Amino acid sequence: MRTGTALIAVVAAALLLPPGALAAAGSLDPMFSGDGRQTTVFGPGNSRAEAVAIQPDGKIVAVGTAAGARFAVARYSLNGSLDPTFSGDGRHTTDFAGDRAGAYAVATQADGRIVVVGTAGASGLLPGNFALARYNPNGSLDKSFSGDGKQTTDFGGYDGATGVALQANGKIVAAGGGAGSFAIARYHPNGSLDTSFSNDGKRLTNFKGVDQAHGVALQGDGKVVAAGYTADRARAAADFALARYNRNGSLDPTFSGDGKQTTRFADGDDQAYGVAIQADGKIVAAGGGSLYSYPSNFALARYRSNGSLDPTFSGDGRRTTDFGGFVDVANGVAIQDDGKIVLAGEDGSSFGFGLARYRPNGSLDPSFSGDGKKTTTFASSEAAVANGVALQRDGKIVAAGWASSNSSESFALARYLAG
Repeated sequence: MRTGTALIAVVAAALLLPPGALAAAGSLDPMFSGDGRQTTVFGPGNSRAEAVAIQPDGKIVAVGTAAGARFAVARYSLNGSLDPTFSGDGRHTTDFAGDRAGAYAVATQADGRIVVVGTAGASGLLPGNFALARYNPNGSLDKSFSGDGKQTTDFGGYDGATGVALQANGKIVAAGGGAGSFAIARYHPNGSLDTSFSNDGKRLTNFKGVDQAHGVALQGDGKVVAAGYTADRARAAADFALARYNRNGSLDPTFSGDGKQTTRFADGDDQAYGVAIQADGKIVAAGGGSLYSYPSNFALARYRSNGSLDPTFSGDGRRTTDFGGFVDVANGVAIQDDGKIVLAGEDGSSFGFGLARYRPNGSLDPSFSGDGKKTTTFASSEAAVANGVALQRDGKIVAAGWASSNSSESFALARYLAG
């Protein structure tokens, strides 16, 4: 009788769960905007989301570029609707000097303020600068940050920030490209450059001649890891490139001997677009293998803390995944609490969001959408690409990017069950 009573209790509890709660991992979450998908326009013209983050209260923040070359920020409630407590209608755009500006990365502070980084000041072929903006929880620019909520930094070339991370003490680390090199800058919470980092708050790192950092992550010990690509000026193909920095901005010689590491997947172009740190300190970098050489695949590499490839991951530390398209590339990476790795990017076969989930050993996770891979298209969409991915506290997966319809692009988000 006790067994029968327990079974009845389990069944009754299951019946009380919200719709979709028992669906398989990788399924679109029907509690998000009705069908798991949401699109947002910022007025006439194209808009693209480039990154996504989850606030401590669970609200979702997506950032990118709006028509008119402006920073674009949108905040969503848990149900996927735009949050009207943010800038009146859930959307905010910010102008910088110059003809072109765009946001490429976002991080949320514990106090609800939002830090966004990107590029500003570029006009045609003229160089741009790192650009940062910080917003109050209500969507207004935070004037305690650099006087007007905005800050730009010049590295002396074609500069742009594509990654951001927040230190526990509130300092902001931005990474991207500057003067053909990895460019890293660290700022005080008030927006000024932190001169305790590389003497002036800025650091350039060169590998082979043409280098760009795309993502940045912080280790538990405060060291900074940046990932991107490097290419020899005499050779068209690129390789994954990673650099690790001490807290004072110097390259860390305990990482691959000189603080730098490169990885090749194929004879074509290999570029890392995202980086994350596991709980055990191992480093995961994701991007595209044979990118621009075609066809390309999702590319994933895992490194030990000393910078060497981890042979317990897929045999040699590297893993590629083919969605069957001409261009399959991972643009974002996140690590679940159970150690599984989630990538989001472009499925070039279906012209939709492409997601893949891997077990800690590097194999595709068949509990995720049956084979470890998931493709999502949007209604009336000609194409869609996921540029960023984030994990909610309940484990649900949020991907953000863009979808096009009638040659017009809009922010696009999708939320998935984690299982």
